[in-house]
Amino acid sequence: MSSPAEIAAGVTVEMFLFALGLGLLYRVWGRIFAVPQRQAVQAFQCGVVLYAGRVEKVLTPGRYWIMPSRTLLVCDMRAKPFQVPAQELLTSDGMGVRMSFGGEYRIANPTSFVAESSDAFGSFYLDLRQALHAAVGELSSENVLNGQSLITARVKELLIPRATQLGIEMTQLEIWEAVPVGWLRQT
Repeated sequence: MSSPAEIAAGVTVEMFLFALGLGLLYRVWGRIFAVPQRQAVQAFQCGVVLYAGRVEKVLTPGRYWIMPSRTLLVCDMRAKPFQVPAQELLTSDGMGVRMSFGGEYRIANPTSFVAESSDAFGSFYLDLRQALHAAVGELSSENVLNGQSLITARVKELLIPRATQLGIEMTQLEIWEAVPVGWLRQT
């Protein structure tokens, strides 16, 4: 008969091969039959479960079993910074102003953020630039250079409907620089 050390080694090898076989069987079985996968949603995230291309439910932080027929999209709910580099804008009285902006946004509604656009922040950014042009175009050069809070308030006001539709909330918007470029000559 074998020594106890040889028996222990044999049992260890058999247990390893048995565990390896179970893992392989699970992988093959999971490809043939629908086996749920364990996925995690972190404390600063929100999970959106899609089924057949539609939002099925929103998950809070935790660990979940997700069926292969469903897709889990994870949204980071923390505030994210953005920057609008120098834009040459025209005031209502024809003065050119070079302005740059910065701020923060966060996801307010994960369902809308996922469902409304393939790139929700990209859409929001384009609307932000249009709102900047509109807000500066409504004000005179004196108001633009002296009343910068008027511009940010007007931009936020113009963006609220689109931001709500995209599931985004702008938490901060600031003008970093406002430099007069010159007057546009009208003939």
